[in-house]
Amino acid sequence: MLERIRSDPNEFGALFDHYYNRIFDYILRRTMNYDLAGDITAETFLKAFLKINNFKWRDVSISSWLFKIATNEVNQYYRKQK
Repeated sequence: MLERIRSDPNEFGALFDHYYNRIFDYILRRTMNYDLAGDITAETFLKAFLKINNFKWRDVSISSWLFKIATNEVNQYYRKQK
């Protein structure tokens, strides 16, 4: 999948469709705010899309990478709220 995405960015939609609900649910549990979870999920996938060419298989799956981005985005949101 990763090579297809790198050669054709339109293939990122398949990754998005596959992981969106899991990432959204994770962020919703962390924020307890539906609208905020949607915003942070969108930001998570935007960052993933922009950085997909830098992703390297270092015994880390794409899903782990997406959850790491999501965690960083949630943490960043809370830091800005202080």
